[in-house]
Amino acid sequence: MAQSSTFKVENLKQWFKNTVHQFPNLGLADDDPEEQYVAQYTVKDSELLDIIRLSSLDKLQNDLIFIDGVMRYRVVGAIEVQGVYAPLVIAHLIAGAMKLSNRELIPLQKKELISVVFPFAAASRRLGYSIIPARVTPIEFSRFGSLFRNSNREIIFSDTTITLGEYRDQNGQFTHRPLINENEMIASSKIISTAKNRIKELLRTLELYLLIETSKSTNNKLIIADGPIAPLFKYIGLIDPNLRGVVRDLRDARNAKNAYDILKNVVGVVKKVAKIPESLTINFNALSGDAYLYLWTRLIEDQEAEGREDNYLSTYILSALFRLREELLFENYPVFSPTSGLIRVDVPLPVIMSGSEWINWITCNSEEISDQGKNDIKQIVQSTGRNKLTNLLNTIYSLRYPIPSSTPYRNLVELYPIKEVEDWLKSCLLSKYELASLTLS
Repeated sequence: MAQSSTFKVENLKQWFKNTVHQFPNLGLADDDPEEQYVAQYTVKDSELLDIIRLSSLDKLQNDLIFIDGVMRYRVVGAIEVQGVYAPLVIAHLIAGAMKLSNRELIPLQKKELISVVFPFAAASRRLGYSIIPARVTPIEFSRFGSLFRNSNREIIFSDTTITLGEYRDQNGQFTHRPLINENEMIASSKIISTAKNRIKELLRTLELYLLIETSKSTNNKLIIADGPIAPLFKYIGLIDPNLRGVVRDLRDARNAKNAYDILKNVVGVVKKVAKIPESLTINFNALSGDAYLYLWTRLIEDQEAEGREDNYLSTYILSALFRLREELLFENYPVFSPTSGLIRVDVPLPVIMSGSEWINWITCNSEEISDQGKNDIKQIVQSTGRNKLTNLLNTIYSLRYPIPSSTPYRNLVELYPIKEVEDWLKSCLLSKYELASLTLS
């Protein structure tokens, strides 16, 4: 049974009462201090394609769509596994979309999940019986596409015994990689940190689900997502099994066509830039008012980094790096680094290519770009694609004011509409007390 829409809060309360030891203090907090992000790694497999001068547009195109997601989690109890108490996490996740029309932000839709996160299979093997509720399938073996049929908030169970996404093994087969085994039930910190990473991945999957649904209903309007684009598609098979080939094999023309239909109107704005092209490190002084447009010449993926999306860079993404509000650097700088205030705009190639150009290109360059593939992209960027890229980047640049009311570092790198989406969604999040009350009979 896929994640059943019949599993309600009352069922969760009863399962919790029968299975979990309740914490009397409502559990541990997730109010972590904000991290200050600056670039930490350089990437050799990158090539500078162009330098585009930025300027604000007099008038923005109408009906821009912005997508973001928020979450809150609690460690609300523990499950006893042969004398060892292993922590159980419950999270509330929301993804939402707003439309900017005539300089007014209008909420479009939001989707919510309540997620119960625990290494269920590992604990069940040690106990000798299943502790997951009857007729409920963990989301790792289910699909998001079966959710939200009857409501905009659903309850799911996620099993951190294995990865959420599938990876290619030594035999070339795709499978879930193990994360926690039955002998690690005593490792509470690992169980909690793995749960936190899983919640981030679930949120990104929820954002992708909303992105695809929004794209279908907004007539090819430009969608600006918070965060990188390529990592989203690692989990696309959870949304629709028929789309698994989008991440598994873009050498297949049908998979390439599916990818094109999803990517052709989407860009991502990355405010936590952890990896930068190696050649950019010598150009920081010249970064004033210019966007440096790079092509990643090889698929870069760290399979050991669950939830760390900055470690995933794809060949079909053009990345423009620039400072969004450089004039504030010396007024309100939070970190001493030449990369302060740097953002990355991820532009999928389908945004500037026709469907036939994309299919002919990606089927030969999905994991490593050939010399001919590089030349093809350079020609498009410097000819038919340049006006569209310039207009797109200037659209992003034009959204730098007003400055969002936020932390000093976010004031340098966050778009105001994205912050508004985040604030709207945060106002809808369950409080820590409400999260805990989901488990109380």
